Amino acid sequence: MTQPLWVIIPAAGVGQRMNAGFPKQYLSLAGDTILDRTIAIFIDHPLIAGILVGLGAGDEYWQDSKWLNHRQVSTFVGGDTRSDTVQKGLRFLHEQHLVGSQSVLVHDAARPLLTATALERIVENTHPQGAILAIPARDTVKRQTDAGKVHSTLDRNHIWLAQTPQKFPADALYGALKKASEHAVDITDECSAMEFVGWNPDLVVGESSNIKVTLPEDLLIAEALFSQLH
Repeated sequence: MTQPLWVIIPAAGVGQRMNAGFPKQYLSLAGDTILDRTIAIFIDHPLIAGILVGLGAGDEYWQDSKWLNHRQVSTFVGGDTRSDTVQKGLRFLHEQHLVGSQSVLVHDAARPLLTATALERIVENTHPQGAILAIPARDTVKRQTDAGKVHSTLDRNHIWLAQTPQKFPADALYGALKKASEHAVDITDECSAMEFVGWNPDLVVGESSNIKVTLPEDLLIAEALFSQLH
């Protein structure tokens, strides 16, 4: 039987590309904030032990969350980068809940359309070096030159687009993020830190609906998808 997992949701960023004037995770999606919709995916799920949300220092919006006092939801103050926030979350879980070698999930605050089916696929994955949700590239993928011209066409049969959740043993992930930070390695997701220390995580097929809300048009797409999924 699969052991219930903790979920870390880094939500300390401001989402500058959204140009909303406030953190994008607090934009409205079908009547609730994006962050509240994201948290709702994991609430009361039998395979989820708890949800840990990393908030920005001085966050003025969380106090209005519908999950503010929920028994499964805890919060902490995140860092300046995603890596910093996740490291702080892992330390919190170790100190407060004795989470060590157990796997944890890390999920983007701005991916509110993760389905229960996709979630269960990655939770049930048992690869010893972890796993990520991802989808195979469908479009032709180009590599550019330094001058911004087409350099070559990549073989899309070997290209996958990473999503979240990503699942790794907590202590191994903490060590990889710390090492990557010490070597000034650019970390765009947790998997990139694990790759840096030589891991080869499993690719678990995700879903195209599991989009990340980054740009204004993404919110329109998310609204349309939400109406179809619910």
